[in-house]
Amino acid sequence: MGRPTIRANAEMQRLIDRLDSASLPPVSGRILRYLDDGVVERDGCVLLKALAVGGNFDARAHHDRTGYECAVNRLDFAGIAAQPDHALTTALTYAGQLVDMLDRSGVPGRFRVILSHHPRDGSCTVRFHRQRVAESWQPDAGEAEPGAAVLVLDCGAPASAS
Repeated sequence: MGRPTIRANAEMQRLIDRLDSASLPPVSGRILRYLDDGVVERDGCVLLKALAVGGNFDARAHHDRTGYECAVNRLDFAGIAAQPDHALTTALTYAGQLVDMLDRSGVPGRFRVILSHHPRDGSCTVRFHRQRVAESWQPDAGEAEPGAAVLVLDCGAPASAS
């Protein structure tokens, strides 16, 4: 599918610039299973199969399909005081492998992977959604905090016209 389009705010760029790219850890364990299990398409939503347990999109509970996908397809990476870059490096590795998995999935459409780094505790959140006209994900209050670093990766192929 090609290379993703990458955008980062100034704070994320600063964090990435100071990392040693050789220090990015491999994804393993439960996180690797999420990638290996792939995605499922349900009720117009694309969800990580391992996290899509029960339930379907419900307009009464979620503003739109994009918000629902971001709620289901959310992984949190805890900050570790003794290893201040651990959450960020693990989240960066996961986000890159998530892009690769989405590209290989065969599910049509463009996807947006969003990585947020929270300066308060060094934690990170990675989520994704299918891109839709007139729908965009709105960050949680914690992700909109001053100094939050954000990386956005757009991937996938446009759906073919029928």
